[in-house]
Amino acid sequence: MDNLKEFKAFLKTIPSIKEDVLNHRYTWQEIYEIYTMYGEDDHFFKPYKEHPIENMNVLEIIKNVDLEALSSSLQSIEKVLGIVSNLLDKNKEGK
Repeated sequence: MDNLKEFKAFLKTIPSIKEDVLNHRYTWQEIYEIYTMYGEDDHFFKPYKEHPIENMNVLEIIKNVDLEALSSSLQSIEKVLGIVSNLLDKNKEGK
């Protein structure tokens, strides 16, 4: 049972592997068997370790972006930059 706990902990270090399971490229059983037979340093896991973001589906990342929150954040940043710009202009006029 310790091997299963170690496997779960290892998976947390490479979360991008989940996408391949969800896309039916591999099953959890197949990945677990590779892990138990060859270990976490096997060549199978290297791409996940070296390029974790590249293995995530870009559409999934974009799909999870809250556009309203992003727009609100950008508006807030724009307001802050406007205030800073006004302060800098007033500072220059004062000198």
